[in-house]
Formats: sequence, C-alpha cells, structure tokens
Amino acid sequence: MDIPAELLAKLERYCAYQERSEAEVRKKMGTLAVPVAMADEIVKELKACDFLNETRFAETYVRSKLKEKWGKLKIRQGLYQKGIAAEVIQEQMDLIDDDQYMDVVRDTIEKWKRLNSKDADNRPKLIRHMLSKGFAMDDFMSLLK
Repeated sequence: MDIPAELLAKLERYCAYQERSEAEVRKKMGTLAVPVAMADEIVKELKACDFLNETRFAETYVRSKLKEKWGKLKIRQGLYQKGIAAEVIQEQMDLIDDDQYMDVVRDTIEKWKRLNSKDADNRPKLIRHMLSKGFAMDDFMSLLK
C-alpha cells in the first residue's frame, strides 16, 4: 500500500516534536482517518526511520516523571497506559538510580510538610499523599520514623 507523502511528513513532524508511543501515534492516525492497513505500514516506516522508538520514549517518560516527583508505581502505570511493552517498562524501571529516587521521596515528604505546616504531624494525611503520588509504602515509611 502506498503511503501519501504529505501524511507521512505530518506524522514524522508529530513524532519529531516530542517522543511519542506507538499508541499515541495510532490514536493520531485515527483522528486523521487513516485505514488500519495503512497505519501498520506507517508505523513500520516511522520505526525504520527512528521517528518512533519505544525504548527511547520510555526512557524520556521515566526521566521527566521523576523530575515531576512521581513515584515508581505511578510511572509504571503511566507507561502501561501508554501501551509500552512490559519488558521495556521493567528495563527502564531497573535503570532508576536508588539514591536519586530516595532523594525524590525525601523532597516530596519535605515539601508536603512545608506546605502543610499545620498538619505536619498528621501521618495518615501524609501517607495518603505519598500513595497518591505513586510511592510504595516501603519507599517512604522508613523516612517517617
């Protein structure tokens, strides 16, 4: 099947603007009313030209979400929702530096205590906050003692 050059160029620009997952690109093609058979060909072409790379997307996603102070559980769930393969997710999660991650946990706790000074001793509220940010209980309970 022949891919229209202007369609391919549009999707290349879409992928070049920021890292995208295959699911995001397929969703975009859905809005452009691209037939499924052609969509598969376009995805192959984008991967061949390195506009679409699942590992690179996952690496960028993990790095950016750590900067936003997300916990590992929330990052993992976000990657899963983006349609990233389980092996790639695990590979990227294993690359997270433990010391850097614990700094994120500490910073999140300190920020919460600073912003909630009147509730600073309210452990249940802090625990709920940390869980909502995607941190596992094991990640932060030792720091609360």
